[in-house]
Amino acid sequence: MIELAASFDEQFASISPLLLYFIIGAIVFVETGILLGFFLPGDSILFSAGLVAAAHGEVSIVVLVSVIFVAAFIS
Repeated sequence: MIELAASFDEQFASISPLLLYFIIGAIVFVETGILLGFFLPGDSILFSAGLVAAAHGEVSIVVLVSVIFVAAFIS
C-alpha cells in the first residue's frame, strides 16, 4: 500500500487531464461526503495531483483547484 501511495504522481502522469480532474473530484467527493470513504488516501492524492499539474503543461492548476473545491463543497 505504501508503494502505491508513493507512486501516485507516476500513475497520474500518463492519463488525460479530463480523466485526472474527474478522478480527483470523485475521490475528494467520496472521501468528504460519504462516511465509507475515510480509507481513501486523499491527502497524498491531492499532493500528487499538484505535482502532476506542476510538471505537465496540459493540466491546469486553476481547473484542478476548482474541481477539488467544488467536490468538497458539494459533498
